[in-house]
Amino acid sequence: MRTAYTALAFLPLALSAACGGAAKDAEAAPPPALSLDKAKGVFETYESADRKADTALDPAQLPAITTGSQLEMDTATYRMYKANGKKPEASSFSEPVFYVPRIASGPRWFVVDTASRVRGVEIRHAMLFLEEGGAWKLAADPQRRNASPIKGIQLDKDGYAQVARDGLQVSPADLPGAHASLLTQGPQAAGAEHLAAGQQTTQTYDVLQKVSKGLRKSGMTFSASFTPAEQSAYALRTQDGGAVAWYALKQQENYKGKKIPVAGELAGLLPSGQVARKSLTSTSLVQYLAAVPREGQVAVVGVNRKTVAAQSG
Repeated sequence: MRTAYTALAFLPLALSAACGGAAKDAEAAPPPALSLDKAKGVFETYESADRKADTALDPAQLPAITTGSQLEMDTATYRMYKANGKKPEASSFSEPVFYVPRIASGPRWFVVDTASRVRGVEIRHAMLFLEEGGAWKLAADPQRRNASPIKGIQLDKDGYAQVARDGLQVSPADLPGAHASLLTQGPQAAGAEHLAAGQQTTQTYDVLQKVSKGLRKSGMTFSASFTPAEQSAYALRTQDGGAVAWYALKQQENYKGKKIPVAGELAGLLPSGQVARKSLTSTSLVQYLAAVPREGQVAVVGVNRKTVAAQSG
């Protein structure tokens, strides 16, 4: 379900021949996660299964096609629709572009950059698929509104991408921690200097501080904290030596006061119709797409957020 929030280094020919030619080329170029044609087939299979699950609002169908944060988010979305007596708007994807990296070791994955239209708004999806137990599943879907396709991914002569791990201002593996610190502690937090000011960084932190201040005037207390989600970061190398990265954070919000309402995304997560609560804790998952330069600050360019759990006292 897609509900909107929103280069390999090849040896020179002479050196390659002197060192064993084809054998060295094979070492320099790991195999792709899967062929581009098979990636297209995986995506088409996912589209069909996703439409069936959406029509039935059946969370039991989701583990076969989603995993990690995406599984939790889609499951919560189904619960919300059922609680509200509604169904998701039918949508279809267009203009898919496939980025399949060559992977020497570790989990196999690939990306589909595609578009959909929801209530008249064009949404760009950066869909990350992982292989899990021999099956390909959607693991993340950070989105952009009225945006252009991802540009500048480094491709080799066969059309395959390269995994980016190092040689960057901040490594993809360290990016979730830096982003979580900024959102929790502010721009002065350790590692926060790596992220550029913007809607999903400094502006989010400022909004949370204003919410806290405003609720205090109403006799309520509010706090929010962020931590890296239990999901690895993934990144593709770009032509300029930078990268495009996918990662997820976990957000926890705590409320204390009187008559805390149960509405919006909390529908389906807590019993409806009860508003006289003295405390409430909610957990959300937030998926991000970021442009990571070789030098300079990281720009967060895509996001997908969903509240997935809640409890009250």
